[in-house]
Amino acid sequence: MTNQIEQILVIKHGALGDIIQANGILKNIRKHHSRARITLLTSSKFYSLMNKCPYINNIIIDDRYSLINIFKQASLLKKLYVNEFSLVYDLQNSFRTLVYQIFFLRSVKWITTNRKHHQISGLRGLIDMLAENNISTVNTLNPDISWMANNVTKILKDKKITGNYIILIPGSSKNHPEKRWPYYNKLAELLMKQGWKIITILGPDEKELKKTSAGFIFDNLSWQDLAGIIKSSAYVIGNDTGPIHVASCLGKPGLAIFGPTTSDIRSELKREKFNVLKVNALSELSALEVYEKAMKDLNLQS
Repeated sequence: MTNQIEQILVIKHGALGDIIQANGILKNIRKHHSRARITLLTSSKFYSLMNKCPYINNIIIDDRYSLINIFKQASLLKKLYVNEFSLVYDLQNSFRTLVYQIFFLRSVKWITTNRKHHQISGLRGLIDMLAENNISTVNTLNPDISWMANNVTKILKDKKITGNYIILIPGSSKNHPEKRWPYYNKLAELLMKQGWKIITILGPDEKELKKTSAGFIFDNLSWQDLAGIIKSSAYVIGNDTGPIHVASCLGKPGLAIFGPTTSDIRSELKREKFNVLKVNALSELSALEVYEKAMKDLNLQS
């Protein structure tokens, strides 16, 4: 009889929204393998975020260098071999992870969706993957990321922000500027006329929006402070971008605005208190329409 601890690898490189959504799956895996040592293989930009996650024990960084970069791949291979993994949960399901399966960890049991595209969303495909392997899926659609949020009382006090506030998230990845609804400034005016305090959250790819953003501006938050600011808010409005997934998974009331280039259904953002608004042209969605939708939601919550 052996007391050796089972070594499990979970692969999820990103993006931020996918990492946040994957926390429900990580919780399910942790409950199923309560005594195992679980290592997450992810990108370096998510290390400081996932280093706080209670469902894993360790992180290996994989910044997805070219597969023909022999030195980088050899370094990664060494890290994988040292851990002596007996099981891999591949939540990324990419060509790259298929290469890892075939050439790096070929003797290890590998659980994947076999790169099948689920008709609803990638997250639903992962639910099927867990169910097929007799793992509970109870947490998957409602990830618990409460561990992520710092107490931000001092940050708010230093900015002299008191009372209820609404968060606006006007940016998106620099690779997808087409996701950005253009009327956050006008929306902020409508909200502030009704006495609401506004916090605008900007990411590292969105510095150019600072000059046109309203209210109190936060543009250099840690992942944990970002979650804390969101958790303490009354309502969140934003584009299809990572921080809006944080709001949805924290159970906040809010609204995600979608244009024609991405799917609101596949995003899995809609939850009990969090809604999505899908339009054919972002430029044709007025600030008044969004304002009225937000006020209706807030009245239902009160």
